[in-house]
Amino acid sequence: MSPLKKSVQRRIQDRQHAKAILKSLSEGGGEAYEQYRALYKLWCSNNSALPELKPLFRISGIEADSTFAVSDEFRATVRALATQILPLMSASEVSAH
Repeated sequence: MSPLKKSVQRRIQDRQHAKAILKSLSEGGGEAYEQYRALYKLWCSNNSALPELKPLFRISGIEADSTFAVSDEFRATVRALATQILPLMSASEVSAH
C-alpha cells in the first residue's frame, strides 16, 4: 500500500478535528463561540474536506468573519447544528470507504 498523499492526510486530520469539536459542541462542552471560530478556521483552510460545516456559516444574522453578538440564541443554534452535522460527517466517512 502506498503512503497517503499529504492532501489526503490533511483532509483526514481536518475532518477528525472538526468531528471532535462538533462532538464537544453537541454535548454542551466548552464555549460555543470559541468552538464555532475553530470550525470556521478549519472551514476557511479546507472547506472542500468539510462541506457538512456549511450550515454553520449560513446562520441568518451571523457573519462568521465579522463582529456579532454571542447570545444564548447563537449558542443554542450552533449546538443544535453541531448535533445535526456530526452524524452526517460520520456517514460520509463510511460511504467513502
